[in-house]
Amino acid sequence: MSGSRMISLLVCACVWVAASTMAVAAEKRVRFSVDVKVEGTEGVVGTGADRTSGKFREGYSLVTYLKSDGDLAQFNSKDPEYARKMMGLSQNVQRQVNAAQGKAPPKKMTQQQLQEYVKTKQAACGANQDCLMKLAMEAQELMANVDMGGATSAGNEADAYTGDEPPRYLNYFGFENCGATSYVYVDRTTQGNLADTTGPVPYTVLDTADYRGNAVELGLICASHTMVVDTQDKSFYTDGAVLPVGKGKSVFTIRGKTQTSTGEAATHGEIYTWVSEQLRHGPPSGQKSATIKLTQGRGGAIHSGKYSGEARVTVSWKVEDVK
Repeated sequence: MSGSRMISLLVCACVWVAASTMAVAAEKRVRFSVDVKVEGTEGVVGTGADRTSGKFREGYSLVTYLKSDGDLAQFNSKDPEYARKMMGLSQNVQRQVNAAQGKAPPKKMTQQQLQEYVKTKQAACGANQDCLMKLAMEAQELMANVDMGGATSAGNEADAYTGDEPPRYLNYFGFENCGATSYVYVDRTTQGNLADTTGPVPYTVLDTADYRGNAVELGLICASHTMVVDTQDKSFYTDGAVLPVGKGKSVFTIRGKTQTSTGEAATHGEIYTWVSEQLRHGPPSGQKSATIKLTQGRGGAIHSGKYSGEARVTVSWKVEDVK
C-alpha cells in the first residue's frame, strides 16, 4: 500500500471517529413539567366581634423546555456540597504537594479561628513590615486550607472530589422561545364579621384567578430554569421551580355593596417555598404531599388579629427527553 493511500485511510478514519464523537455529544432537550394543587383553610381572630374564616383552592401548572449540548460534565454544579467538594479537592492536591516537598500542611482552622489568629499575630507584629509580610503569606496558606465544613473539615478528606470521577452529568439551560406554558388558579372564599358600634357587620371576599401566562411571562419562564441530570440514576437537580405569575380579581361585599378589583392573584408564599425545595433534586418523575401550617395570611380579612391556617399541598413533576 502506498504512503499516500495509507494517509488517506488514516484521515478518513479520524474523520469517522470525530463524527462519531460529535454524534454522541449531540444536543439534547428535556421537557420539565410541574403541577401543584393546594387546598386549605385560614382565619383571623381579632378583638371583639372581628372574626374571619376562609377556604381556598389554589395551584399552578408549568411546562418548560431546556437543552444541553450533550457533553458530559465530571461534577454536578447543583450538588449542595459542590463548592465544598471542589475546595476539598484543591486542599487535598495542596496537601500532596506539601508532602512531596517535605512541608507540613497548614493548620486546619475555621474562618472565625483564622480571623482571631491573624488579629492576634497582627497585633504582635506591630509596625514590623517584614513580620506583617510573613503573616500575609501564612494567612494565604491557611485560607486555602480553611475549614468550611463538609469535605473541607479535618477527617472528611475522603468526601472531597478526587478529580478522577468519570463524566456523568448533563447541564441543561433554558432558551429563548422554548415553548413554555403556565396556568395559575385561585378560588378563595373569605367570610367574616367586622366589629361595629351597631353590632357585627358581616362581609365576604371572593378571590379568583384562572390565568394563563402571556408571551412576556412565558419568555421569563423559558429563561429562568436550569437543570443538571445525572445520567447514571436519571435524577435531576434544579434551583427550584419558578412560580408563574397569576392575575385575577377580588370581589368584596359589605352592607349590601360590592367592590371589584383586579391585579396579581394572592397566593400563599409559604406553600411555594416548600414546593421549590421538593424540586431541587428528585427522580425523573414523582409526587410529594405535605400538610403545611400557615403563618402568613393571604385571605381577605379587613381587620387585624391572630392569623392561623393550614394547607394540604401536592406537587407532581416529570422530566422527559424530547426531540
